[in-house]
Formats: sequence, C-alpha cells, structure tokens
Amino acid sequence: MYYLFRVFYALASLKILSKLWWAVYYLDFFRKPIVFKNLNIAFPEKSKKEKIKIAKNTYKNFLIFFEDTIDFKKHPQKLDEIEVKGEEYIKKALEQNRPVILVTAHFGNWEISSKFIHRRYKKPMAVIMREIENPKINKFFQNIRGGEDIKLINKKGSSREIVKSLLKEKRILGILIDQNTKASTAQKVKFFIENTPFNPAVSKLAKNLKAIVIPGFSYKKDGKYVIEFKPSREFKENDTIKEFTQWQADVIEEMIRLHPDQYYWFHNRWKSVV
Repeated sequence: MYYLFRVFYALASLKILSKLWWAVYYLDFFRKPIVFKNLNIAFPEKSKKEKIKIAKNTYKNFLIFFEDTIDFKKHPQKLDEIEVKGEEYIKKALEQNRPVILVTAHFGNWEISSKFIHRRYKKPMAVIMREIENPKINKFFQNIRGGEDIKLINKKGSSREIVKSLLKEKRILGILIDQNTKASTAQKVKFFIENTPFNPAVSKLAKNLKAIVIPGFSYKKDGKYVIEFKPSREFKENDTIKEFTQWQADVIEEMIRLHPDQYYWFHNRWKSVV
C-alpha cells in the first residue's frame, strides 16, 4: 500500500496523476459502486448519463486536488492567489474574541483551507483528523496538514484537546462533519434524504462553549481556487441540537448541489440508511 502511494505521490508531484484519471476510474472496482450508490441516493432525478459524467469528473478532480495540495505545500505563496467570497463573515466572527469553529466537508480541496486561513488571518488553527492506519502514509498527511501553527488533533479521544485549543490556545477549530456517523451518537437530519445520521459534535460544542460556527468551503471554479465562507451562526436559547445540526447539513448539501463533481462520493455515506 505504501509503495503504491509513493508511485501516486511521484506522479502527482510531476502533475501527471490527474491525466491518468480515466485509468483510476475504470480500474477502481471497490469504490466505484459506492460512488454510484451515493449518486443514486443524492440525485434520483438525474439520468444515468449525467451520473456517469459526475462520477468521472469526481475522479479527475480528486486527483487534481491531490496534485494541488502538494503544490501548495511546496509553494505556499500561491495561497495568496485564492479568491475569497463571504470574507465579511469570518472577519466578523474573529472580531468577537470568542471560540470559532470552521465547519466544512470532504468537498473541493479541503486540505488547503487551514493553511489559507492561518496565512491570511494570522490565527492559529487546530484541525481534527482521522489517523491513517499505515504509519508512513499517515506521517505524509501530517506533514501536509500540520505546521505553520496548525495543530492536528486525533479524532479518537479528542474532546479535551478540542476544548483546550478553542478556549486556552484561542485557535480556530476546523472539522469535517459530512461522513457517516455511528447511530449511537448521530443526530438524524435530512441530508439529501430523510433520517440521515449526521455528526452533532459541532452543535454540542457551539452550545457548551458559546462558539461561533462558520461554514467554509474550498473549491475550484474556472480553473482557479475559491474559498467561500457562509453566514455564521451561534447557538441560541431556543435552538435545539437537531435544528443546529440540520442547518449545517443544509449548507453542505447546497454546496454539493452547486458543484456535485467536487464532492467526495467515495465514502459509503448512507451505509446505515440504505
């Protein structure tokens, strides 16, 4: 697995990997059925031809994002060329001197968001990440994601570090919340379909720590990167965990519907539903 990854990395460094997207697409017998299962659930109204087009572009975009992540690591000054939309929302949140949580999804090039935010707004960050089983591959992604005052928090057993990062260290917390969640801890919301288990962690943090939650997404449009922030929200007295979580699901779904081929359809998102 590690040596295969090294080959992918070498090809990505040379900007060759994305040109081979068709080979990855046609040879991927494991993830491709999941991609089409997810597309059938999310877009029942679309034709088979439309879904195939989205799937092919998903593979191509994913490989492009991998290449670009390596490129941004080598040339961080390129982060300054990214277009920003909704910048007033994050500036307003940062001015309030309260805990700030950036909620996002496996959408576009999420890997560059933390580095962009730290570089542009001069704020330390903490990013929750799932460790990869292969230690060598895991170390690679730690090097890509961390550094420059970006703290990496292991998803398992992270509660104490999260609170410390938000309250004591005054970091912006970045978290991806779109993947499948254990039924015992999930909140059921509408995410393309009803009764989708969704991670309520951000909602609980917002309630308990009086944090400001701001959605942010990194994607490509017309060959150029855009970081787009959406209006922030804080937990009000009459809010419920379900309502606050549904808001996050709605924002993410809206972005996916606008750019369906930039979403990470490879994950078995609705495993516990369908």
